[in-house]
Amino acid sequence: MFKRYVLLVFLSFQVISSDKPLRVATGNYPPFTGNQLIDDGFVNHIIRLAMATQGIQVEFVYLPWKRSFQSAKLGQFEMASYWVCEPQYQQDFYCSDHVYQGTLKLYFRKETPLPKWQTIRDLQPYRIGAILGYEYVPEFHQAIVQDDLDVIMVSNDQLSLNMLLNERVDLVVLSEIAMQTLLKQHFSQQQASKIQVHPKPFLEYQAHILFPKVREGSTATKDSFNRGLKKLKNSGELQKQWQRMLEGEFSAKKNMQAEKEHKR
Repeated sequence: MFKRYVLLVFLSFQVISSDKPLRVATGNYPPFTGNQLIDDGFVNHIIRLAMATQGIQVEFVYLPWKRSFQSAKLGQFEMASYWVCEPQYQQDFYCSDHVYQGTLKLYFRKETPLPKWQTIRDLQPYRIGAILGYEYVPEFHQAIVQDDLDVIMVSNDQLSLNMLLNERVDLVVLSEIAMQTLLKQHFSQQQASKIQVHPKPFLEYQAHILFPKVREGSTATKDSFNRGLKKLKNSGELQKQWQRMLEGEFSAKKNMQAEKEHKR
């Protein structure tokens, strides 16, 4: 028992004292994560700030979402940003405390309104745009596998929204904040005016950082992150960064920030 305790302390010390940045597998989902976003987006910036309070540096490696998850699961990365802490994921990962709470909703064109719906079955008459590798309710994935829903999977939200505007799909599933960012950055006001949201949440979720169980020291890394996250929450820094996101600061491109600084 004593030897095991010493080993855990040693591993914890290794994680905290290492000068080598921890590698975080992530993907692009503006304004939460993105290799072209200021500070790598809201969630990744929170990871950076939380770990910095513990004297730990991180670096982000951007991959397609499905690949980032699988690579982290195999232990190729110390952390995975960011995921819902699904029960099946907990077989392979430790989950952090939640970083934020979010909502996915259904969006449609105003001329083809979506009537009141209660279950996934009510969506059978519609063609739905969704993103490969994203998380949705289990019933949604099951309905896709069983061919109970007509779903077109694409690689990113901008393509999905383009399909909606071009009448290739009837509905898209998207985060409210992500939709606001997309419409502001990539679509005209005229296009945005054609989109309407159904008030019923498709999914309410909590966002977590994952730590692969296959890697030694993952528990200590998770504990370090949770301590740092708690500091950010208690100091008001997390709320400050959330407000930055709501005001669109993370949505701006890195090169746009560089241009502004050059003009000063």
